[in-house]
Order: sequence, then C-alpha cells, then structure tokens
Amino acid sequence: MGKFIDKLSLNTKLCIVLAVVSCLVYANTLSNDYALDDVMMITGNHYVKQGFAGIPILLKTHHLEGFGANTVFDYYRPLSLVVFAIEYQFFGEKPFAAHLFHLFNILFFASCVVLLFLFLNKLFKGEQVIMAFIAALLFAVHSVHTEVVANIKSCDELLCFFFAFLSLNIFIDYSRQGRFYQLITGTFFFFIAILSKETAVTFLGVIPLVFFFYENENKKRSILITICAGLVVALFLVLWAYAQSRSEIQQPLTSILFKNPGSNSNEESLSFASKILILGYQLKLLFVPYPLNSNYSLSSLALVKFSDIEVLLSFIVYLFICVAGVFRIIKKNKDLVAFGILFYLVTLSLYANFVFPLGQPLANRYAFFPSVGFCILFAIAFNKWVVNTKTDVIAGLLSARSLIVLIPVLCFYSILTVARNKDWKDNYTLVMADLPKSGNNYIMEYKAGLEILNKSDAAPDSIEKARIINESIKHFSLSLLINPEYTESHSDIGVAYFRLNHYDSAEVHYKAVLRLNPLHLNACTNLGTMYFKLQRFGDAIVYYRKAVLLDSAVDIAWYNMGICYGRIQQLDSAILCMKKVVQIAPAYDEHKSFGNLAILYEMTGNADSARKYEQLTKQYFPDFVLRSSLK
Repeated sequence: MGKFIDKLSLNTKLCIVLAVVSCLVYANTLSNDYALDDVMMITGNHYVKQGFAGIPILLKTHHLEGFGANTVFDYYRPLSLVVFAIEYQFFGEKPFAAHLFHLFNILFFASCVVLLFLFLNKLFKGEQVIMAFIAALLFAVHSVHTEVVANIKSCDELLCFFFAFLSLNIFIDYSRQGRFYQLITGTFFFFIAILSKETAVTFLGVIPLVFFFYENENKKRSILITICAGLVVALFLVLWAYAQSRSEIQQPLTSILFKNPGSNSNEESLSFASKILILGYQLKLLFVPYPLNSNYSLSSLALVKFSDIEVLLSFIVYLFICVAGVFRIIKKNKDLVAFGILFYLVTLSLYANFVFPLGQPLANRYAFFPSVGFCILFAIAFNKWVVNTKTDVIAGLLSARSLIVLIPVLCFYSILTVARNKDWKDNYTLVMADLPKSGNNYIMEYKAGLEILNKSDAAPDSIEKARIINESIKHFSLSLLINPEYTESHSDIGVAYFRLNHYDSAEVHYKAVLRLNPLHLNACTNLGTMYFKLQRFGDAIVYYRKAVLLDSAVDIAWYNMGICYGRIQQLDSAILCMKKVVQIAPAYDEHKSFGNLAILYEMTGNADSARKYEQLTKQYFPDFVLRSSLK
C-alpha cells in the first residue's frame, strides 16, 4: 500500500486528501431524512416519482410543475430533477432512500472540491500548489455550505458547481492546447451546468475574467470560449421561455413573498438599504458563519434605512472591495487578489437582489459559488504571511507556523459544519433549531406551526391531538400577527381549525387565502372538503371545480365532487368525475371509485355498465353488492 501511495503524484495525493476531508465533515448527514424543499423536488414531485418515465416531461417544464400545476414559481432546472428521477427509479420507495440521496450529495460535493483544486492549480500554472490546496480545503470545511450539502434538494447547486468548474478546466486546456474538441466539450459541460441551475449564468462574467486577464496568451481562443458561453446562455433562455409557455402558472412567486409585511405600499422589492444590508450579512457569514438559518427574517430588513450604521458599513466595505478589485486587475492583469475579489462579486451578483427579486432574498446557499473568492483570498494571505514558500509543498503545509494557523481555522469551520449537519436531520428538527434564532420571522413561525400540526397525526388520543393542534395554532397566529397577508399561514391554520371541528374559523381563513391568492390550490380543495363534510354539496362542488381547473390531477377533488353530484342527483356529472378518478388515481380510497361507478350506472338504468364496474369492483371487494348509496 505504501509503495502504491508513493507512486501517486503530489496533486493526486492532495485530491485524495480533499475528497476524504469533504466526506468526513458531512458523514453525519448520512443518517438524515428529507427536509425543507425535498418534498417539492422528490417525495412530492409526481414527475420525479415516475422515475425514468418522468424524465421527458421534466425536460420540458419548469422545476416545480411536478409538485403541482399551480405552484407559483418559474425556474427551469431540469438536470437535478432528472438525477432525482433516476435515483428514485432505483431507490425511491425503499426506507433508506433518503440516506442514499445524502450519500450522493456528499460524493458530488467531494467532486466539486477536487475540481476547484484542479482549476486553481491550473490557473496558478502549478506554481502555487499550496494556495490552490488551502483554498479548496477551506471550501471543503466551510460551514456556510451546509445548506447545500445537507439538503438533498440542493443537488442542483452541486451539479451546477461541478459542471461549471469542469468546463473551466477544459476551457483552460483549450486555451493552452487549441484542440477543437476541448472547446466543444467545455461548451457542452457549461450547458449542463446551466441546466442544473441558473447560477452558472454568472460565468458569463467569470469566463472573460479568466480568459482575458489570466489565460490571455491566445486572444482568438479566449474570444471563441466567450462566444460559446454566450450562445449556451442564449439557448438556455430559449428553453426557459419554452418551459414557461407550457405552464399553467399565472402569478409569480415574488408577488407574494416580497410584499413587505405591515406595509401599505404595493412595493414588491426590498429597499436599496435592505439589499446593501443583505450583501453585508452574506460577507459576514463567510468570516463567521454563525448563527446559520434556513430562513432569515425579512420583517426587520423591511425597516432598515440607509443611515443605519450596519447599512453604511456594508456599503463602505463593498465599495472598497469593488474599487480594489478593479484597480488591482487594471494595474496587473494576473493579480490573484483581484481574481478572488472579482470572482466573489461576479458570482454574488445574481443573488444581490438588484438584478431581479429572489424567492428568498437571503440564504446560505447563495454563498456557495461566491465563497470560492473568499477561500482564494484566505489562501493567498496564508501563503504570503504564513508559508512563504514555493518549493516544498508538504513541508510548507506541515510546518509549525502553518499548523498553528490552519488547525484552529479548519477546526472552527469543521466543528460548526458537523454541528449544523445535525439540524438538517428532518423538517421538525431544522425548524425547531432555527426558530429561536429567527426573531420576528413570520415564515419560521408558520413552519413551526406546520411541523407541530403534522405531529398531531401520531397523537395517542384525542386529548393529546387537540393539545398539539392548539400549539400549532399559536405559531400560525404569531405568523399572521407579523404578516396578516401570508397566505400559507391562513391556509394551514384553517386546516388546524378544521381538525378541531371549528368550521367557522376554518372557513374564515380559507377564504382569506383565496382573497389574497385566488389561484391557491390547497385552499380551494380544503374549502370543498369542509363543505363536503358539512353536506353542503353545492358549495363543495363550486370549490372542487376551482381546484381541478387549477390542477386536473387532484384526485380527492374529483372523487368527492363525484359523490356530491351523486347526492344531488346529477348522475351524469357524478359518473364523469368518478371516471376521472379511475383514470388518474384508480387506487384512490382503496379502489372505491369502481364501486361508485357501478352504483351510479345502476341508478341511471345502464345495466351493462353497472355490471361491468361491479365485476371490476369485486377484484378488490369480493363481497361487493350493488346498492344505491355512494361511498
């Protein structure tokens, strides 16, 4: 074994070290379950759950259409969904599936770290191996990345990073060797990166930065690389537009999330001061990634002014680093400090809330790409002031001066990473860990209410169940106190009241949802179900019809609507509804739609059809006998 290791090149050994470290710091995520947006991407996405069969439609639709046709979002990220569909094909129904998904995330991340090292080593022309290694090592352990690696959904970010840096590595080979296949291959992988997540669009700034200032020996090749990257982005925009043209969505998510709570204004974007403050907070988290949160409070951000000291400090810092980065690269084309600064600024630009409003203005995952710039700058400082050698890499890394600096820094970030990984165990653990850190955050109060409400299903008795539901109502009420227009809190507090049989209160909140968002699928379905239970069949039909117009695959709406029509003796409509259930969800309610069709046809006098469905029903209920009451 020792002889085999001795034969390995230095770079190969360093790559192995980086891969091992990357896996070790995230090893404790292997026991985690699904959390946060995993339900939208995997467990609740009916296209993903189709496995291989769902891949063609995933390539043609926006990334949340499989979660519900009325889902208000408009991103196009098919590649990660295709990967999830492939994984689901093999493992999705198995009890350990989530653990395997976490394993794949860890392996993807380790590959990202290795590619980052290889890219930096190429960029530094193999003359600054220590710098490249330290930058990649810091990137591997930095705890601001826990949201990306510990959250299965963020495989899109990992794939984007992997293929973006793979394309950069190949483009560098092309700029030096000029082989045409390298240009084509690099372009292809850049296209794959942008299909993973639109973050890769920022490489329209990174690529010219690399190939006109650092790898600029052949201007023609640099121009060709840049043109190919531009064509890829143009093609992506065309595909994005096509996916949106097929969507039933009519209301963007930003119109709901970005209305400042408590404001009488229709302003849907954050103030300029708020955006500056967010940028400062992103930078602060790179130095001290604590406390980390899955959802940062926007309520306080809506109140900041440009005269606030934190806003002014953030503005001054960013003004300084912008000027420093531009000045240094103009003064010296191959200045590595300038590269670190400009890489950070360029890749952060998409998440600065200046280009367009984001679904969440501040999130740890937004720092995944920009943190590369931070890690480069740390490595430069480490190499200059601590190692100060270009010759013996191993001796430089293992010297007393290096270890005195490296060990505390790496331990600091690693400990925070391992500890934060535990918070991502599941939704309930994550929300309860983050709620005390969230301040006046209506979204976190809502999530706490939702997770507590979900636990009521496992309550041992009705008294305990009522206690848990009332606890959830407290959090929903706090959420609505902060933001009275937050539709999801209205929707789920309605569910809580419905479970307590407080139908008047449930109705008030369901209707509040539809007043704020007439396209809210759950509110339509839940109102229909409440009226159905109260035997107000005409009212139930009204809302069930709205639900199936929003999403034609809502089985409960079709099924209950069929029973409603049957109860008011509109038998033809009842038959149409039950046939729809047989078409989209034949197993719904233990295949009872077959028996209901048999009864309905018997009631209309269509004996042949009644017998047909009676025989089908007996496959599931051998003792079934035609009777004139629907189930």
